[in-house]
Amino acid sequence: MTFLVPHHLYFISLLQLIKCQGMDSGEKCDALELTSEHLILYTNGFDKKNLLGDTQFGKLYRGIIPHDPNQAEAQAVTVKIWVDPDIYLLDPNDKKSRLEDEVYFLQHPSVKNHPNLVKLIGYSEKGEPLGVVYDLDPRDTLHNLLVEDTFTWLERIKVALGFARLLEFLHDHDFPYMVRNIDAAHVMIDQDANPILFDFGMLSGGIIGDMANNSSQRIWGSIGYTDFHLASVGGWSITRDVYSYGVLLVSLIAKRVVDKDMPEKTSVDSWAKKEYKPKKSFFKLQAKSSLVHKSFEEDPFYDARDGPKITKLAMSCLEFFPKKRPTMKGIVQSLQALHVVRSHGEAVGIKAISGDA
Repeated sequence: MTFLVPHHLYFISLLQLIKCQGMDSGEKCDALELTSEHLILYTNGFDKKNLLGDTQFGKLYRGIIPHDPNQAEAQAVTVKIWVDPDIYLLDPNDKKSRLEDEVYFLQHPSVKNHPNLVKLIGYSEKGEPLGVVYDLDPRDTLHNLLVEDTFTWLERIKVALGFARLLEFLHDHDFPYMVRNIDAAHVMIDQDANPILFDFGMLSGGIIGDMANNSSQRIWGSIGYTDFHLASVGGWSITRDVYSYGVLLVSLIAKRVVDKDMPEKTSVDSWAKKEYKPKKSFFKLQAKSSLVHKSFEEDPFYDARDGPKITKLAMSCLEFFPKKRPTMKGIVQSLQALHVVRSHGEAVGIKAISGDA
């Protein structure tokens, strides 16, 4: 089905988009106030062919801001909408408040220029569905790419390192941000294999304030990514994000993915804890075992020396007791010490690191 494009939709979106794209990074460009008509237009009526997947609170679509013959070329975007998931008991204003928090966060000068945070074009809080439009040409979500052979070892390391650096940045604020719903379905991989976080439905800390103890938002996090310690004793801290990152890291190296329809059968952390068996030496335990998928042995950029190291790092994130887990700063340092990063630093997003160990 093809939608006719009303002229006023071009006028509202493309003219201001051109203006924003021409600005320097230090200048302010407010997000566009859109309507549900824009969301319908950009996604071709929420066509199933454009559906990228489900998020914790809604759905994600590929989109196109259409070409206006008098103004600008078409632009690839990503559209996220909020729906009413049956598994959550949300108050009537919950969707709107989460949308407003996200818009406020993504426009704030302290975070808006981070390369691994999604860039906001506009939002719609008028009519249903509520939604946002991102300046993001998607390759696919990390969730969809995890088991794909075309998703190479070098790209996976780039994602692991880029996302770790983002979490390090968020945790390093005076009032640390906690993402709380880290999920492969909430990370977009762009055309250059950069990881882009685009869901902030449970964000707490920083300019958002303490949402972790907000009674209306007491949700345990994303299925398959929440640590057992949280479920048993309650409470939130940045160590919960570290655990979720560990699930992502195992998923990246082992080509495994959590199926939300069968979370117990596809649990990545449970599988890792069962499979990981470091061998004993005479003096101490040495993490010689590797959870890296065997197919990567044929990848020209895979260094077998990195297998046990990155596996050990991932398992340290999955420690039962939060205090035993590494910080995101420590995780970044460990990733940068991998042979693949030291040899191909620029390819994974940093300058090459000299030397070899």
